Amino acid sequence: MSIKLKKATGPVSQVGKQHASKNARKSSIFVKGYLESEDQEGKQIEFEALSAQWGADDVSRQMVLRSIEYAALSQERMMYTERKRIEGRMMSTDIARIFCERAGGFDVLDFMHLPSWYFKKDDQGVKQWSIELQHVVNEAQDLKTHYSDQLIAQVKTKYPNLYTFVMEGRSIYEAFGVALGRRYGQSNPILNIQAVVNGIEKEHPYSLKWARDPDRYQIIIDGIRAEQMQEAMDLEKSTRYATNFQNRIMKGFQTLVALNQFEQGQACLQMETTITSDSLTPSKNPREGSADENSV
Repeated sequence: MSIKLKKATGPVSQVGKQHASKNARKSSIFVKGYLESEDQEGKQIEFEALSAQWGADDVSRQMVLRSIEYAALSQERMMYTERKRIEGRMMSTDIARIFCERAGGFDVLDFMHLPSWYFKKDDQGVKQWSIELQHVVNEAQDLKTHYSDQLIAQVKTKYPNLYTFVMEGRSIYEAFGVALGRRYGQSNPILNIQAVVNGIEKEHPYSLKWARDPDRYQIIIDGIRAEQMQEAMDLEKSTRYATNFQNRIMKGFQTLVALNQFEQGQACLQMETTITSDSLTPSKNPREGSADENSV
């Protein structure tokens, strides 16, 4: 029975093993201390780049770099915590309640039903769409007021928003009046036009409310967001922590510089000692023979 030996895949030379040992030490910091949600691979690359930059293959420099890395990580965690706290404030009912109080024109309990896009920076275009929806309502009401067979035949050019809204998904060859009747099913065109308005008001009440004064509403929301952000950040504490982390990082780099300077000083001192020792050693004159040679 033959036994197959497993082929070694790691370094076999002494130098290779030393380098592998150094890599293990570099990576060992990432085994503990980092959360699963954090970019451990990215941090490892960053740490190894720092190690290469400072030539940190010795234990002393590795320890200093780890303290620097931990201070940087703590700073990132503080920033992440602040961001989540601010995002939470932005989506709380408090900001909606304050908005309803300051904006006016909203019912007492409206803040409980306002859609989240009111308060998002990235509203996916809903705010602009709400303004366009209000144009549809305005055009429908104007067409209803001034209705005539001649005017309804000119809807595409005179009321483009209303035309686009009603004709969505319909054949381009279908007449507007026909499409309007088929879609809303009322007994006459004026009732169908009113059905357009009623349907939008029923399905999108808060979009129409936003469209009443969008610029002013956005200014009010931006102001509330700034207030909430300031409260969530706790600037005094954040500044104190950030300064502390920066000081720890700078002290770490200063320690590395001091280590380099110390080693350079030791090397210079060793060199001076060697030169001095060589200069004090008596040299032998090649022209002078040995005692035995002179006596001959």
